[in-house]
Amino acid sequence: MLHHLTLRCPRTDLDVTEGDTMTTVHRWTGWETRALRQALRMSIKDFSAHLGVAERTVSKWEAGQDTIRPRPEMQAALDTALSKAAEDVRDRFILAVNVNERRLPADAGRADLGAVARKRVAVLRALAGQSPTDFAELLAAPLGWRPSAEMVLRWETTETPPGDVLLALNTLDQSLSPQLHDGLAGLTAVYPSRSQLSAHLPADQLLDGARDIRAVGLSLNMLCQDYADRRWQALLASGAQVRCLFLDPAGSAIQAREAEEGFPTGQLSALTKLNIETLLRVRDRLPANRRDSMNLATYDETLRFNIVLVDDLCVAQPYLTESRGVDSPAFVIRRDLPGAGLYPVFDQVFESQWQRGRAL
Repeated sequence: MLHHLTLRCPRTDLDVTEGDTMTTVHRWTGWETRALRQALRMSIKDFSAHLGVAERTVSKWEAGQDTIRPRPEMQAALDTALSKAAEDVRDRFILAVNVNERRLPADAGRADLGAVARKRVAVLRALAGQSPTDFAELLAAPLGWRPSAEMVLRWETTETPPGDVLLALNTLDQSLSPQLHDGLAGLTAVYPSRSQLSAHLPADQLLDGARDIRAVGLSLNMLCQDYADRRWQALLASGAQVRCLFLDPAGSAIQAREAEEGFPTGQLSALTKLNIETLLRVRDRLPANRRDSMNLATYDETLRFNIVLVDDLCVAQPYLTESRGVDSPAFVIRRDLPGAGLYPVFDQVFESQWQRGRAL
């Protein structure tokens, strides 16, 4: 028996039929392209080979997010790649597209408490390491009624969670805290790769509603390619403070990393330049009195960690000698007691490197 599922999003129409080969996206953009690549668990290099296009083409699609659309013949090729994918790949793709579709605050100059509440649902589910179905089951006890997986996804993406759900989250957080934190120094989740991290904790869920964002790494793709310019504008207009430290695209450390990861000379440098220009453009478009809320800098040192600190949450990825950055494990760490756990360690690493950086 075939089961037909149609998911309608404001930007994307999906039509997926289980057990059939007909799986199409009515309009592919960079968001959907990236979601498919991650659902297939492929690097940009492998995905471009899978489609028969150049790596820079895929990078251009993903960097353009919802402003760049592949040509008609490539739209058809992407439809074919999705339709031939396994059921679990299509499930991951649908979830990623649903999660990525978020609404901006109606008034970008005011804090969006709804976004903060949605982020709380998403982050707590990610920390618990559970699917929407399992998390709905977990919520049932403190709520006194049973939500559905679809309701959980809506509370993470488009709907502000009701008051009883927020109270249930507080109860759940307290009950999970001993399991999540005792003996783990604040470590709450570990993901084998960046794609799995993004599937469970996408950039919009991590960043929306944040007040303090600090990041140091190589190209900082999570911040620059996975988070739209308009979201940055709204976030900064609401009062967020941001500091981003990139590996110097003209330095020796990035050349060493290109050789170590097997990239063509200049590829990581070009990507880093593109990402820096993206955030410079965001900053330049801010009102004059808000431009100092986004500070950018570069450094030229041996690459050890990609660190993103968002309020009380830290995402840290080591750079391994035999693996590309996207294939490195990702650790999610929460700040608990002041000065305790792993969070202060990565906080200190960031601040130390920031002091040695060159401002842009």
